[in-house]
Amino acid sequence: CETCGKNFEANMLKLKGVKMYELNEKNMMITVYYNGKKTDLPTIKTAISNLGYDADEVKANLEAYENLDGCCKKA
Repeated sequence: CETCGKNFEANMLKLKGVKMYELNEKNMMITVYYNGKKTDLPTIKTAISNLGYDADEVKANLEAYENLDGCCKKA
């Protein structure tokens, strides 16, 4: 949804080394493009988790998840 997109826009590009991302709202998937010399995958997954979303094996931060709009929560 628009709120989720703005959440990613406001936070993901703040991560050092993240160049861009693609958010597929239909599939609820994000693809992150990053500079491996400036950040790494575990750091990105933790950042996604802290926004309230699962990132592969890294589960969503529960407090952040509870603050998401209903449309962004798992059915």
